[in-house]
Amino acid sequence: MRSAIKLRVIFVALRFPAFLLACWLAAIYSLADSPKPESTSPLQKVTVRVGKTFQVIDNFGASDCWTMQKIGGWSEPSKNRIADLLFSTTEGIGLTCWRFNIGAGLDYAHIGEGSWRTAETFEIAEGQYDWSRQANERWFLGAAKARGVEQFVAFANSPPARMTRNGLTYCDDSSDSTNLKEGFEGQYARYLADILQFLRDNPDESQRIEFDWVSPINEPQWPWTGNSQEGCRASNDDLKAVIRALDKELRARSLSAKILAPESGILYGMRAEHVGLRTLFGEAYGDYLDTFCRDSAYKEMLGGVICSHSYRNDIVPERLVPERARFREKMKAYPGWRYWQTEYCVMQGPENAGGGGRDLGMKTALDVARVIHADLTVCNASAWQWWLAVSPHDYKDGLIYTDYRNPGDAETIYPSKLLWAFGNFSRFVRPGYTRVSLTGADDEFGLLGSAYVSPAKDKVVLVFVNMSASNKPVSLRFKGCQRGRAIESFTPWITSDSDDLKEYAPVRADDVYTVPARSVVTLVSEISR
Repeated sequence: MRSAIKLRVIFVALRFPAFLLACWLAAIYSLADSPKPESTSPLQKVTVRVGKTFQVIDNFGASDCWTMQKIGGWSEPSKNRIADLLFSTTEGIGLTCWRFNIGAGLDYAHIGEGSWRTAETFEIAEGQYDWSRQANERWFLGAAKARGVEQFVAFANSPPARMTRNGLTYCDDSSDSTNLKEGFEGQYARYLADILQFLRDNPDESQRIEFDWVSPINEPQWPWTGNSQEGCRASNDDLKAVIRALDKELRARSLSAKILAPESGILYGMRAEHVGLRTLFGEAYGDYLDTFCRDSAYKEMLGGVICSHSYRNDIVPERLVPERARFREKMKAYPGWRYWQTEYCVMQGPENAGGGGRDLGMKTALDVARVIHADLTVCNASAWQWWLAVSPHDYKDGLIYTDYRNPGDAETIYPSKLLWAFGNFSRFVRPGYTRVSLTGADDEFGLLGSAYVSPAKDKVVLVFVNMSASNKPVSLRFKGCQRGRAIESFTPWITSDSDDLKEYAPVRADDVYTVPARSVVTLVSEISR
C-alpha cells in the first residue's frame, strides 16, 4: 500500500505544480495515521489459519421492542439519525438483522412503567385487524430495509389477552403450564400468520417485509408471573404444539418464514431441565437440545437453527467460558444444526454486580464485546442479537439511549461506546463470512481475538478485544492462503475512550501492530493476488 502510494507520488510530481501536489497528498493522507501507543506488554504472536473453518455467520441484530413505538413518533431528522446509527454501513454499525416485536395489546392498567413495556396488537377481534397500529415500529422496518438490512425476525412475548387463560398478557398462578388457552394453538398460529402475510403484502412498498423468522414464544422456561412486562411460559409439550400449528399455517399460506425457537432464557436451559417449573406444573421445561434436535421433524420447521439468550452466563471466570464449553460439547451430538444467540443485555455482568445504571462508556462496551467473543468462539454462534436498540432506562440494556419519556420532551440521542464496539463486529463481519482459526489471543482478562473470511475468500477480518489497561503488541502470521495470494496490509477501525469506530490509515501486515489498552479493534484486509 505504501509502496504504491510512493510510486504515484513520483509520477504526479512530474506533472503537477507543487501546490496541487500538496493538495493531492493531503487527500491521500486524510485518514489518521494508526495510533502507535507505547507497548507495555510482551509481544503476542497471533496465527490466523484461513483454511481451518468453523461456523458461517448469519447476522448481527437488535430489537425494536417497546421503545420504537415512541421513537418512531419523533421528527424525521431524529428518527433518521437513529436509523443511520443502527443500520448504515457508513454512518453507523450496519446491523444485518432487525427484530420486530408483535405486541399483545396495550395494558396500561396492569403492566408497570406505562406504555414503555407494553405494546399494541394489530388484532381487534378474532380474524379482524387494524393495520394502522404499530405504525411507529413499522417505520423502522422500512428504515432498516432502505439501509440494506435483509434479515427480519418477528417475535411475540405473549398471545393477545383474548387467547390467554387469565385474560392478561402475563402469567399468574392460574395460568397452568402455559397461559395460552387450551386448544388455541391453531388460533394463535393464524394470528401470527395473518400479520406476517399483511406485512409481506403491505400496500406501502417501503414497509413491505417478508420475514425470514417468526418467534412465537420468548423464554418459555420462566414463570412470567407478575406484571412487569408481557410474557408467556410454555412447557416443552406446549411449545411443540405451538410450533407444529404455526408450521402448518405458514406452509398453507406459502409464507417462507421459519420458526425461531426456543429462545431459551439461559444457555444452561439448552442442556438441562428447569426442575422448579416441573415441580410446580408437572411438565418438562428446558433441555431444549435433546427436546428438539433429536427429532428430525423439527429441523425443517426451525430452519436448522436452535437459539438461546446469554443472560446469567457472563460472570467471569466462573460461567463465561465453562458454561459455553459445556454447551458446545452437547451441541456436537447434533451436527447440521446452527446456534443463534438471540437476546442479551447486562443483567449480571462479569462481577455479578447487576445491570443497574446507564453506562455510555468503555466498561460496558468491553464487557459485552467479551460476551460476543465467547459466544462466537466457544458456542460457535452463527448470529448474535442484542436486546433493546434504544433504551430510555437507567440500565445497561441499550445500544443508544434517550431521556425522552413523553411527547414534547427533547428528542435526545446518546450513542454508547457499546454501540460502536458492537459495530466492530456487525459492520465488518457480514452474512456469509466464515469464522476461521485464530490462536495466540484468548485471555479473557487481556487480549481476545477472532478471525473471519469473506465468502469470496478475498477479505479477512480480525476483531480484537483488549480488556486490559495495557497496550498489546501483536505480530500476525497468516497461513492457508491460496497459492499466489497474500495479505499485505490491513485497515484498523478502533473503538476506545477517544474513538467511535474510527478508521485509521492502513498498516503493513508484517509490522507489529499494537492494540490500544481498553479498546475493540477491527483489522480489515483484502487478500491480494
